[in-house]
Amino acid sequence: MTRLWIVLGCLAFFGCDKKAPPAPPVVDAPGASETINGTERIGWEQPAADAVELAAIGDVLYVDGVRISLAGVSCAAAPTGTSPVAFACSARLPTLTPGAHTLELASFVNDGGVLESARSSPLRVTVVPVVAPAAPVVKPANALAAGTVVTADQARLRIEVVADGLDHPSDMAFARDGRLFVAERSGTIRILARQADRFGSADKRETQLPDAALSLADVMGGDGQLLSLALDPQFDQTRFVFALYTAPARSGEPVFTVARFREVAGTLGDRIVLLDAIRAASSSPKASLRFGPDAKLYAALDEAGGAPLRGDAAAMGGLILRLNADGTTPDDQAGATPIYADGYGSPGGFDWDARSGALWMADHDANGSSRLRTIAPEHGAPGGKTRGVSRRVYALPAATTPSSVVAYRGRLLPAFTGSLLVASEGGRHLLRVALDPETSTRPVATERLLQDRVGGVRAVAIAPDGAVYFATASAIGRLVPDGS
Repeated sequence: MTRLWIVLGCLAFFGCDKKAPPAPPVVDAPGASETINGTERIGWEQPAADAVELAAIGDVLYVDGVRISLAGVSCAAAPTGTSPVAFACSARLPTLTPGAHTLELASFVNDGGVLESARSSPLRVTVVPVVAPAAPVVKPANALAAGTVVTADQARLRIEVVADGLDHPSDMAFARDGRLFVAERSGTIRILARQADRFGSADKRETQLPDAALSLADVMGGDGQLLSLALDPQFDQTRFVFALYTAPARSGEPVFTVARFREVAGTLGDRIVLLDAIRAASSSPKASLRFGPDAKLYAALDEAGGAPLRGDAAAMGGLILRLNADGTTPDDQAGATPIYADGYGSPGGFDWDARSGALWMADHDANGSSRLRTIAPEHGAPGGKTRGVSRRVYALPAATTPSSVVAYRGRLLPAFTGSLLVASEGGRHLLRVALDPETSTRPVATERLLQDRVGGVRAVAIAPDGAVYFATASAIGRLVPDGS
């Protein structure tokens, strides 16, 4: 891949007792504009005394005066020179629109606040994108199509196709106005318009997907994944959308990030990072993000086996974290940390049962076992603070590796009242878990729906009207009463 090089001059790093930003970079930029196609990496020499000092220096790029954090920064393990000592670093360019742009590089350190250098001399580029031929459309096995489902208690449901052509949707969330926010694993969030009530109609699908409301490809890097999203309970007033994704740390290993965005006219912007630098599993990271009945933000993260990269003492892998909507720790949280509960493997999803208030979580361990457990506030936690503990654990049926969980809320499908719905991509079904109608604290029956009919089921959500929406590898479908 082509690399644009910016050569930095002497960059002094000030220790924690110094209240000054690093020296500004000196750029040896060409006099004329460089023509690029937008897929290049930008490279520079980063002066630093050693690797420890290098790790404390961050880099940002100003594109036409707009500050953008550089994602996926990688630096050589050994310096390239001795006077001054410098390390060869590079990062992927953010997405640039076709045409002329001015790029300026800056460095910063964090000393209780961001201390940023002056910007470098400008590098002028002209983006001429390469137009690739359209890829052939390949329909996956068990492509989603309209049909009828009959449950064990003889409820007749109809499968309707809402949209197809998506790129591995990983999560869904509904706004009260009926719009569906869909996260795609590659980092895109799309907003699907409210579906008209057409229960029992013929198969109808969106002929064209809406443009992306947001793309996180730049901040996630090439190997990052968008895993989950959630809407603020007060979304009608705040317009806040929260996303949980992985991105490469400076060392190259994946870390979890929770960020908040504001939706305006179908576009998401104003990114604010609430939580980051928590190690994620190097392969197939798993995490889930939901708001609880207490209006707090809960995040379940896989057990990557490490502490946060910024050196905090608490390991945050395999945990459920509980946060305020601004990312701070709630005042009533036990131990003054965001850790709400621990002891979990690879989370497949969680939700609260409306009748009992119990938090149900599905997870998967390295031995291939999947479990469904209830988590409740611990009685007698010090100072009346909030902390969650597992009350009961139930084994899920074989081959049900959970990928999403939702408690059914609605009146449209009475057969699902008092049930949990567990999406299983690997099991290629949607598992209905009927809860004890007296207590809602234990499963009494399970049923595999859609088994091998639509492929793997990656996510499940309940619409405001009570319809059950589910996502496959490339499509969104829903279950509604069969009117035929």
